[in-house]
Amino acid sequence: MHLFFYIRGVPQFEAMFKSFMQSQFWKWDRINLETGKKETLLVQGALRSSVLGAYEYIFPEECLAEVLALFGLEEGRTGAEKSTANYLKLGILRKIFGAEKIPKEAFKQAKKIPTSILVKGSMRGLSAVMTEFVTIHTIGIRKDRREKNKKLGYEQEMI
Repeated sequence: MHLFFYIRGVPQFEAMFKSFMQSQFWKWDRINLETGKKETLLVQGALRSSVLGAYEYIFPEECLAEVLALFGLEEGRTGAEKSTANYLKLGILRKIFGAEKIPKEAFKQAKKIPTSILVKGSMRGLSAVMTEFVTIHTIGIRKDRREKNKKLGYEQEMI
């Protein structure tokens, strides 16, 4: 899945935010075509520069609510719903990026997910990827295709 967005803020905090985004790992499920069993791997979220100064973050589709929670994204955060001009701009940008709106259900699920996690039996923990002086303006999401790839030997999301 691809999440398209703009970031705005103090340059050194933007750099820190981008670094945090790239250091996140996500569970990725796929089915082994030979055994028919589900396998889970950890994959690193990928941050790319996109067109018109935007960014895209690539991650497994099942992780959408977790991504929203970790990055502190909330429905209507940028006020686009309140301004007709902003609403139209986001609609045009979604068309350009081939994206769609983030489902309201994903935002509801994200609110239930803790932004900080302590790893049991360890001194490690995870915390939300939010920094001061950086704002994220979400555009939308685009799903990847899923396929049974005999060459790879898996049925999987082609992220």
